[in-house]
Amino acid sequence: MTSQAARVMFLDASVLVAIYSDEPRSALVRARCEAEPLRYTTPFCYYEAMNVLKSKWKFKKQIDFQTYREACTSLTAWFGAIDRKGWVKDSTFLSPEVLRDVRTLVERSELDFSDAFQIYSLKCGYFSVLTGESSAILATADAELARVARQEGVKAWLIDVEKAPQ
Repeated sequence: MTSQAARVMFLDASVLVAIYSDEPRSALVRARCEAEPLRYTTPFCYYEAMNVLKSKWKFKKQIDFQTYREACTSLTAWFGAIDRKGWVKDSTFLSPEVLRDVRTLVERSELDFSDAFQIYSLKCGYFSVLTGESSAILATADAELARVARQEGVKAWLIDVEKAPQ
């Protein structure tokens, strides 16, 4: 019998939106995420996904109000459940040292601050102690974020294009 290392999938906002709304890649993303038992997202990604869902409903008219409400309710219930368990201590993003490091990454890579905070969380946050096969993996549908994360030494999975990392 072979055992597989436990790992956590860090879900980017692009993945959360694909899971909780219907997009061309949604079925694939949902199936791939369901195969991963440990999934987490940062508060930044949760709020970013909520904002994208709002934009899809209110401004782009891609979803109706009922779909928006159901997507936000489901996403919030999932995030609330993982957040209430209290086993993850997210990084404090308000400290001058963290802001300095994140700003440096933003300037070097031209990522937005939310994506840079996410990379910081993986490199220096709660899950950063996991190494080797157990290292946390950033699951994203954002090719630029995946590229920069890899340059920064973070395992990244372009979930709608690449096969699952081993």
